[in-house]
Amino acid sequence: MSETLQFIVMVDGDVSEEALLRSVFDAFPDAVRLKVHSCDVQGNQLEIWHNEDADPALAFTDDDGYLYYRRRVEVTPMIGSVDEDHQVALARALAVAFESIGGRAVVLANFEDRL
Repeated sequence: MSETLQFIVMVDGDVSEEALLRSVFDAFPDAVRLKVHSCDVQGNQLEIWHNEDADPALAFTDDDGYLYYRRRVEVTPMIGSVDEDHQVALARALAVAFESIGGRAVVLANFEDRL
């Protein structure tokens, strides 16, 4: 798989890892749980992690505040048929899903300019 198709969604707000994963299942009913904090969604492995660098003060005041958001959602393609157009659409949909439950979401990707 091309590393350029991997992406991260940084999410801030008072939303748990469980709530984020539930929002993925709501947006993508065909997603399959892999572990407590991960799932297979549209040919990607999605993993939700607590951001070790989370800092609420910096999340609101720093120019790169998203680096200090509470959650880090890593999305890695697992099948060869995933292309950039697919990943752009998935990244947009995930950001909308996370924001729909009260999170602030920022996508970090090689294709950010297409979002």
